[in-house]
Amino acid sequence: MVIALCLAPAASADILMLPSGQPQVLEKPEQPVRGMHQRTVVQRFGEPLTRHPTVGQPPITRWDYDGFSVVFEGHHVIHTVVDADRVDLPRH
Repeated sequence: MVIALCLAPAASADILMLPSGQPQVLEKPEQPVRGMHQRTVVQRFGEPLTRHPTVGQPPITRWDYDGFSVVFEGHHVIHTVVDADRVDLPRH
């Protein structure tokens, strides 16, 4: 009996684990914050390197900048993801 396991691509995600063993959201003052409008993001950070197509309902859009990505629901920021090699982790 042959089972086809490659019908759909496998999903994966990277989770940042800090020395305490707990994942943590790190915020930096120079990044877009939750609730910020797309116009404000462009005014403060310039045009993104890439604007990905909007998908789903509610509409979700991602803009990529050098060093971080911004995820919008509609026209407002819901998350900013900083590239891992750009984050200074606190030392314990």
